[in-house]
Amino acid sequence: MENTKIEEINKKANYCLNCTAKPCAQKGCPLRNNIPAFIEQIKMENLKKAYEILSDTTVLPGICGRICPHKKQCQGSCIRGIKGEAVSIGELECFVFDNILEDDSLQNCYKKEIEEKKNNKKIAIIGGGPTGLTAAAFLARNGFQVTIYEKYNYLGGLLVHGIPDFRLPKDIVEKAVKKILNLEIKVKYNQELGKNLFLKDLEGEYDAIFLSIGANKSSKMGVDGEHLKGVIRWK
Repeated sequence: MENTKIEEINKKANYCLNCTAKPCAQKGCPLRNNIPAFIEQIKMENLKKAYEILSDTTVLPGICGRICPHKKQCQGSCIRGIKGEAVSIGELECFVFDNILEDDSLQNCYKKEIEEKKNNKKIAIIGGGPTGLTAAAFLARNGFQVTIYEKYNYLGGLLVHGIPDFRLPKDIVEKAVKKILNLEIKVKYNQELGKNLFLKDLEGEYDAIFLSIGANKSSKMGVDGEHLKGVIRWK
């Protein structure tokens, strides 16, 4: 890693005041990520611990760090932002994820945790978008046997077909999905609810079913010309 990049990240991490009140986490973050704590670990150059702290509340840090509306959420609640620039929380979150990708030690720790918590309960998750992936990961980490049913031949949902590459590179989504599936999660692709997948068939096989099919029909803009040739809406 370039020294200039490390110096830049350290400077941005040290800019955080590690507030006792933690408004960025308690008020600004919907997931309640412990933001000051993971940034403190960056200051100490312990990226593994920073990733572990983030993983307590999210399984998509590299994605949330890129696409969350930080200025309205965590950074919008940052004390530093009252009189100046807010802490670059999203960038720091991405840095942790991107630089821990090849470290499997935490993943191995989860596998040990899974073995200890195994309960023989089976959960079906319908939909492999961000909600389904998050539910699958936390359920698996708590000992449940999880199977994701996805209507496409890939996972990620809106993260793949709804966000352009310049905001969220597809390889980042793939790496995040891979880390999640490594938690002994099974996937059945090309399974669409109501077509070749039916709840009545799953009810006898699983202890619970979690529906995370998303809302894939886009809203109309209500402007002249939106139905003209060349104007594309996601259906």
